[in-house]
Amino acid sequence: MKRINYLEGLATPPTSDTAIEIVEDKLLDLAIGGDWEASQQYADLYLSRLNWERTRSAEHRQNLVDQAQRAHAWVTVNCFAIEALRQLERPC
Repeated sequence: MKRINYLEGLATPPTSDTAIEIVEDKLLDLAIGGDWEASQQYADLYLSRLNWERTRSAEHRQNLVDQAQRAHAWVTVNCFAIEALRQLERPC
């Protein structure tokens, strides 16, 4: 059930704080698991969040949303690719 809820969270582009946090959490999980690209995506998203929280400017908020959407796309593609590989590895 948790997996379905997680995938529902990835189904829409992140624009709310909650949706952005879902992407951040997934990137962090992947980064902890050793995915270097996920680490880079997480770092970029985290820096965007810090900039926005520091200034609360509309420009930095838009940068955060844009970065979250790029990270969202990356997570979506990579998670589905990983899942597809796992399905192929299962014995018949």
